[in-house]
Parts: sequence; C-alpha cells; structure tokens
Amino acid sequence: MQLTKKLGLAVGALLSTTQVQAEDWLYNISVLHYSEKDSQNQDRVTVVEPVVSLTKRKAADDYVQLEFIYDSLTGASPNGANASSKVQIFNGYQVLPGFTPLDTSFNDERIAINYNWMKPLSSFSRYHADLNYSSESDYDSVAGSLSYLVDVDDKSTTLTIGGGYSYDTVNPHGGFHDAFTSIFATSGAQTTTSASGGGGSSSGSLFSGKDKQTFSALAGVAHVLNRFTLLDAKYSISQVNGYQTDPYKLISVIDSDGFPVDYVWENRPDSRLKQTVSTGFVTAIGVDSLHLDYRYYWDDWGIKANTYDVKYHLAVNSKVYVEPHYRLSNQQAADFYHLSLQQGTATPKNASADYRLADMKTTTLGGMIGYRFNTKLALTFNIEQIRQTGDNSPAQAVGDQKLNNMFPTLKMWALTFGIQGMW
Repeated sequence: MQLTKKLGLAVGALLSTTQVQAEDWLYNISVLHYSEKDSQNQDRVTVVEPVVSLTKRKAADDYVQLEFIYDSLTGASPNGANASSKVQIFNGYQVLPGFTPLDTSFNDERIAINYNWMKPLSSFSRYHADLNYSSESDYDSVAGSLSYLVDVDDKSTTLTIGGGYSYDTVNPHGGFHDAFTSIFATSGAQTTTSASGGGGSSSGSLFSGKDKQTFSALAGVAHVLNRFTLLDAKYSISQVNGYQTDPYKLISVIDSDGFPVDYVWENRPDSRLKQTVSTGFVTAIGVDSLHLDYRYYWDDWGIKANTYDVKYHLAVNSKVYVEPHYRLSNQQAADFYHLSLQQGTATPKNASADYRLADMKTTTLGGMIGYRFNTKLALTFNIEQIRQTGDNSPAQAVGDQKLNNMFPTLKMWALTFGIQGMW
C-alpha cells in the first residue's frame, strides 16, 4: 500500500463523517448564522447563509461537485466616519455623540453557484478545475481556475501548479462618486441617498458598472513524512486590476480640534499585487488528529498579515467527535489608511478610513461537534466567536478624536448546522 493511501486511512477517515463508496452521491446541507456586535453595544451585520453541496464521487481523485449558496445580509455597516462628541448628520440618518457611525439601512442578498471537478490523467497525475458565479444587487462575479497535480517519489510527494481568473463588476446603489468629493454635493448622476450599501432593486443589468480583473497563480508541494503525518507548503500570487474602491465608504474631514466639518468619498488604488505563503501540518495521534497551519500574506498596498491556526480532531467514540479550534491573525495597516483627513491640508492620491484596512488583531475560538448515525448520515454543529481589536486611540487621533473610541472591539458569532450523507 502506498504511503499516501496509508495516510488517507489514518487521517482522512477521521475527518470524514461518512464512509464514501464508489459511484455514491454525497450531499452536504448547512445553514450559517453570523452576527456582529461592537463594544458600544451596537448591532452590526447579520448574515444567514444556507448552502447545498452535491458530489458525485467515483474515487478520491475522480469526482464532480455542485454547490448552491444563498446569503441574506441585514443590519448596520460602518460608513467609515469617526465617532465624535457631537451629533453627526448624514444623508438620511444621524448618529448620536460617542458612537461609531453606522448606516442601519444596510441589506442585500447574494446567490452563488460553484461547480468543480477532479479527473485523473494517469495513475500519478490529475487535474482540478472549478467555475464560480455570484450575484448581488450591486455586484456580479464570475471566476474559474485550473490546477495540475502530479505524484512523485513513489507517490509520497504531490506537486501542484495552477492558475485562475476572475471578472467582477460593481454598480452601487446611488451611483459612483468622484474621489474626495463631499457626500452633500450633487453632480448629475453622481448622487446618493445613503452613505452605505442599502438594498432594494438592482442597480442595473448583469455585469454593468465598473469592473476589476484578477489573474492568479499558485504552486504547492505536499509530502508524506510517514504513514501518519503530512506536511504541505503553498505559494500564491494574484494581480488585481480595475475598480477597487468601496463606493459606500467615507472619510471624516476634521478641523484642528478634531471635530468633523465634512465627509468625503474614499479612493483606493486601481491595482493590487497580493502574495501568500502558507504551510500545513497534519498528523494522526491514535484515532485523533492534530492540524497546524501558518499563513503569511503581503501586498503592495502595505498590508501584511500573519495567521496561525490550530485544530484538534478528537474521536470521543465511534459515533461522536469534537474539533476545538483556535485562530490568531495580526494585520498591518495599508499605506493609504487614514483615520481622517485634516481640513486645509493637501488631499492624498489614495485614502480610506475603512477599519478593515487598519492595524488589527483577530482571534477565533470555537469548535465543532459531529454525530454519525450510521455510514450514510451524520450531523454537525459548529460554533465560533471571532473578536477583532485595534487601536482605539491611535497616534493619528486629534483633539476630540482622543475622547472617543476610534476602533470599538468587534465581537462576531458564527453558528453552523450541517447534515451530511449519501445515497
């Protein structure tokens, strides 16, 4: 028996909830409920996402899979402006003193279809391909990728090389806005009734608006260290060209005392080179298994991030397993991230106050419990709490900004119910 097959028996069987037979149809139905609340006790985005996945598998390296996803997004989204000791009035809503400005009209829906398949080319090589399509009321995306995998060294090592392409368009509610123009200014079609992404009817036909294209490539190697342990490493690179500004995000313009005197639309670069290196380690410990992963990300926007991930698969008995999970990510801010802009100073070429581009730490703690009724039916429940923290009084803060929380801690809960089986 080859080492890869031994590893599959020792580790893979522990992770699967069903015993797959050739020519079986596998189904995986899950529902995710995701919610956010910040340390100011403000509810933010809520997402409900049902997913249906169907897989026709002839062998481990010969299958086709079709996945359907629906997202319902509601709640409140930060508009990019800073908290202030004064009441802040935006187009259509106001924010009380001391609170991070949120637009509570945020809502949208998304549908996505993913189709992927793997086929053997020989006893030691195969290819994997996928096609993806998703659509929202103001955003459309289509993507595809193709990878080639080959086994060497008596099948103890697998080499992977691949590439992908995606085409996305955005057509925001309220139209587009010139960079750094006031939200209170109107100019023909460049008007808006909200500083965030409110839902409603579609902004236009499919793939209308401004677009961006992404070209990506990856290379990887996976090596069986022994019959219980697998080590892998990957490198990926992608070039994004086109519209990458968030059309709903603002930047506060402040006076010398730190009070907002205006709010202008952000602007981001129209190109981005992203790179990632990652490594993973999986080992069987009796009937259990340990998973360790590390990922380093960097791009030419100045963002750098280190991510560590630990998961342990504990087989309680032949029917029940649990998987505690911990994840830590530290991110360095983008070069053009600005807490705000100073009145009377030169306007930069690019600037964004989006907290997702700031220095931050994200921790995830949770776990999964699974119950296998028999070889053809299993249930899973996964619960995770995610916390994002940043500098609530950064060096950039001026005057009144120092008296307010510039980065409230964000707490997120993700609950997922799943059923897996085959027929």
